[in-house]
Amino acid sequence: MIQLLLPLYTRDQPMTPADVLHAMVKAELTRYFGRCEAHTRSPAGGRWLEEGLGRRDEIVIYEVMARLLDARWWNWYQEVLETRFRQQQVIIRVLPLIHL
Repeated sequence: MIQLLLPLYTRDQPMTPADVLHAMVKAELTRYFGRCEAHTRSPAGGRWLEEGLGRRDEIVIYEVMARLLDARWWNWYQEVLETRFRQQQVIIRVLPLIHL
């Protein structure tokens, strides 16, 4: 399972939802993997320190399942998402999945 943690709002305009950007991500992941799950009802929140100030962000978590991991494609897509969402880093993580 591959998870993408993307900000709910764009960085340059924190109170502006990134609806168009999220629609693009859903369409791209669905087209590439045939299915995409998005946890959008209750955005998760994060906190961190930046320049001595506390910052917070709300995120949407996307999940796709793949039999094989194409690391080159994911590295490219991570750069695409960082540019689109104006983020220094977008987290993409891989979790092993065991079907019961």
